[in-house]
Amino acid sequence: MESSPRSRTGEIGSHISIILVTVANLIFFAFFHKYIAWFTTEPDGSVTRLSMLTNDYFTWLPIAITASILAIVAFTVMIFYDNHRFRMTAEIIVVITGVVVAVSLVSIFPFDFSVIPNATAVDVVPIVVRVFFILLAVFYGIVALAQFIKLRRYIAKQETR
Repeated sequence: MESSPRSRTGEIGSHISIILVTVANLIFFAFFHKYIAWFTTEPDGSVTRLSMLTNDYFTWLPIAITASILAIVAFTVMIFYDNHRFRMTAEIIVVITGVVVAVSLVSIFPFDFSVIPNATAVDVVPIVVRVFFILLAVFYGIVALAQFIKLRRYIAKQETR
C-alpha cells in the first residue's frame, strides 16, 4: 500500500503537526503547570494564583512525559520510515498510551477544584472532569480497537497475495 507523493507529503505534514503539538504540551505540563490555577484580582490590583493541582500531579507527570516522548519518537520515525504496517502498529501503541494517560488521570485525579469561588461549580466540575477523562479513555480504546482490526485486515490481505 504505497503512498503517492502528494498523500505522503500530507502524512509528513500531519506527523510534524502532531510532533509540534506534543512538544508544546510536554513543555506546558512539565514547566508551566503552575498556570493550571484559579486567578483572582485583589482590591489593591495584585493577582493571586490558587493552584488547582495537588501534589499527585507529580505522580501523574512521568506518565504524561513518557507517553509524549513515545508519541514524538513514533511520529518522527514514521516521517523517515514509510511502512504501512509499522505506521498502523505505532499509531495503535500511541493511542493505547493515550488510554493509559486518561485512565491514570481518573485514578490519580491530581486536581483540587475547591479554589473555585462558586460552591455549585466546586461540586460539579470534578464530576464533569472525571466523566470527560473516562469518555476520552473509552474513545481512545475504541480507536485502538478499530485500528487493530484494520491492521489485522491489512495483514490478512498481504498474506493472501
